[in-house]
Amino acid sequence: MKKDSKIRKIVLFMSSVNGEKSGNKIWLIPAIIFLAIGIVFGGIFGFKYITILLAESQMDNLRESVNTVSDNDKPQVVETVEDEPSEEIPEEEVIEYKPWEECILEEKYARYSDEYGISIPEKNIDFEALKSGTNSDIYAWIYIPELDVDDPVVQNPENDDFYLDHNLDKSAGYPGGIYTQKSYNSTDFEDRMTVIYGHNMRDNKRFSSLHRLEQQEEFEKCRYIFIYLPEDVRVYEITSAYVGSDTHILATHTWDDESWVEYLQGTLTTNGPDDSALDNYDFDKDDKALTLSTCIKNLPNNRYLVQGILLR
Repeated sequence: MKKDSKIRKIVLFMSSVNGEKSGNKIWLIPAIIFLAIGIVFGGIFGFKYITILLAESQMDNLRESVNTVSDNDKPQVVETVEDEPSEEIPEEEVIEYKPWEECILEEKYARYSDEYGISIPEKNIDFEALKSGTNSDIYAWIYIPELDVDDPVVQNPENDDFYLDHNLDKSAGYPGGIYTQKSYNSTDFEDRMTVIYGHNMRDNKRFSSLHRLEQQEEFEKCRYIFIYLPEDVRVYEITSAYVGSDTHILATHTWDDESWVEYLQGTLTTNGPDDSALDNYDFDKDDKALTLSTCIKNLPNNRYLVQGILLR
């Protein structure tokens, strides 16, 4: 009986040890799974963070290069020699300008200065170098000094929304690019309405700074959007900034001359800040407009829109 009792104690002891080991194994498996999940998600977020840093580093280098302007890069204003006045004074003096399309770039800079008193910010933009060395989809440059928007504009020839989730080096991820859609806009800004898209990034990158225009004071200070093209420069006067729907503007609108003027006039009476100087803005059927579109935090069905009219 004593021998059986000892055997029973040994069996109970071994059972308890095995039970503890089994329990440890049961808890060990979930721990390993959670650790693996943490490593995977940490790697994913780490990769996204590195992608964003690399994209922004590339943009910082590009901004530095285009904003380094030497005397040779500065647009030279063409001096015109006035003819000596004749003895006969015409009844009405008419100033004739040659068509905008026939002006060289330096003359266009001078025209904006003469007609509107606007000094075009100088940029050292080599579009051929940008296309060959950075991205062949680059075709323009947008600059809004008051909002720190200073970026190339891209358009993918095959996928309208490629740069929604691809960076300037075409790597997948954010912050994406500032882009237009080939299906709806040409790259010469001659369309009646051009829409440029950009993300509302948390670190104040891309088009996030557009939201500063929600403040009346900021809206009144920020007057112009500058668009640089290889052989052209365009200046848009900002006329409105407001919360709109996520409806695709170009896909859902067809304008004739009358409805186009009505649409432009309607943008002045939106729910955004109001500049009293624009109350009597004289829109014309030949006006060309630019819309900048970005997302709004916690409002997935809306977009923040900044619109301007081309000065010509």
